[in-house]
Amino acid sequence: MKILLFYVWFHFCWSCFAKLDTEWWEHTIIYEIIPHTFKDSDGDGVGDFKGITSKLDHFVDLGIETIHLTPMYETTALDMGYDITDYYNVDHRLGTISDLEELIREMNKRNMKLILDLVINHSSHKHKWFQKSIDRIDPYTDFYVWKDSKGFDNVTNQEIPPNKWISVFLQEPGAAWTWNEKRKQFYLHNFLPEQPDLNLRNENLKEILWKMIEFWLDKGVSGFRLDATPWYIEDEEFRDDDLNLRQCNQPETFEFIHEFRTYLDKYNEKRGGFERIFIAEAHVWGEILTQYYGRKNYSVTHFPYSFLLRYINWPINAKTLQFYLNFWMSFLPEGKTAAWMTQDHDGSRVGSRICPEFADIFTIVSMMLPGTVGVYYGQEIAMMNGFATEDQFHDFSGGGTRDPTRLTMQWDDTINAGFSTNVSTYSPVNSDYFQRNVAVQKEQSVSHYNLFKDLATLRKTNIFKFGKFKNANFGNIYSLTRSYKGNVLTVVVNFEITASSRVNLTEILQNRPDEITVVAASVNSEYVKGFNIEFKQSEEFYMRPLSSVVLKTDLPYSENEDVMLQNI
Repeated sequence: MKILLFYVWFHFCWSCFAKLDTEWWEHTIIYEIIPHTFKDSDGDGVGDFKGITSKLDHFVDLGIETIHLTPMYETTALDMGYDITDYYNVDHRLGTISDLEELIREMNKRNMKLILDLVINHSSHKHKWFQKSIDRIDPYTDFYVWKDSKGFDNVTNQEIPPNKWISVFLQEPGAAWTWNEKRKQFYLHNFLPEQPDLNLRNENLKEILWKMIEFWLDKGVSGFRLDATPWYIEDEEFRDDDLNLRQCNQPETFEFIHEFRTYLDKYNEKRGGFERIFIAEAHVWGEILTQYYGRKNYSVTHFPYSFLLRYINWPINAKTLQFYLNFWMSFLPEGKTAAWMTQDHDGSRVGSRICPEFADIFTIVSMMLPGTVGVYYGQEIAMMNGFATEDQFHDFSGGGTRDPTRLTMQWDDTINAGFSTNVSTYSPVNSDYFQRNVAVQKEQSVSHYNLFKDLATLRKTNIFKFGKFKNANFGNIYSLTRSYKGNVLTVVVNFEITASSRVNLTEILQNRPDEITVVAASVNSEYVKGFNIEFKQSEEFYMRPLSSVVLKTDLPYSENEDVMLQNI
């Protein structure tokens, strides 16, 4: 009987103990790199794997543990690598597979993990699968989405597309289809005509795709960002609707990802060590976004990115920010991980999209929120959009270009911002690089770089693994609070544009500690890390316009932490 009681006690204690830890991916910072624009190691003007390897200690200094590479596969380079010609090879401009393997080995030495882009909604039209599919060579005949013409238009002298579906880059009705004269059918492309959609209903194709995923996992990759997931599988009956919703987020999309997640879970079980992950890139909201988490006993991805903060533009105020964040968090399934992103290779950098002061504000807010956060290369120095002439464009999607957000990483004030010794570079260098660069900001006590480091250090504490989250607004003031066992971190943002604002912290904290310490602050805030604010009810705390600070207080711990914070 004593043995049984001991076993029950031990099992109970172990269960409680086991819950006091989290998976690596539940709170990591994922740093997105475009390999071509990050660091050139051989002087040819194009970034490469060896260049990234040479900068790994930069990530150690910053506190980054996870790197995400945008597509590095063999490509025609029409859409920044998202038009793949060979899933088993790498873009020769970036180096060799051996160079990539060296990068992974060096990352492992630093306890870092690598995430690759998984682009399986479509391939390049020059991929051998597509060429064989045109010729109806099995098993490739139905590897792509083919459909017969609806007839011939004698006015335009063209075949009529199967329906009126648009593409992401081409918004005219029927633009998602291109006629292939050799096969005498239309093929679907939800993006560029040179990016035909794969038929993810095809069982032979699914088996080949999983083997490809396994190939990269065996090389030490820690996970994949699943590109363009909403478009994986389209309405099987190809019906039109006014909003073209039948092109994306179909139930079979989640079934497909669930099937591949099952493969991944089995792989994790077999290989052990740590959990490899799937991340969904899905520009959707509310209940549709939550479907990417799956449900009990039915896993889909580990988490989808939330692009809420990436879409926020001016005007924005404290009340609106609180509403948006609470709205999204209300849909987050219990026990699941949120994942935030304020900018990426598809969207404008925050300082250019809203205003320069918001670069720090959104970095602070996103890195203080619960869960995982994705950051974009150069975010640590608050890089801005730059200028590119048409002859420097690599991206022509939808008649526009995203190149101004994809400029060369700014390392120092030497030639080409320290990116390359070549006179010409893959992407232009922003003209502000002489003052906005890593080397300069590392030496400044108050800088975007050192703010980022401070935030990354805070994220390694238990507050971010287990802490509670609350937020509120008080006129122009937004507050975000994280608390765990008496340790409280509070973000305060002043949304006032033209004047300083008085902040009464008694509105945010009920308990009144003797002092509050600034542990991180935007470069324009006037406050520095380590500054102590004496906390008296009669005193007021002033903040500059469009500034933000992170404050730390240590309060008496109570099992019911809600008594320490206002019930907002």
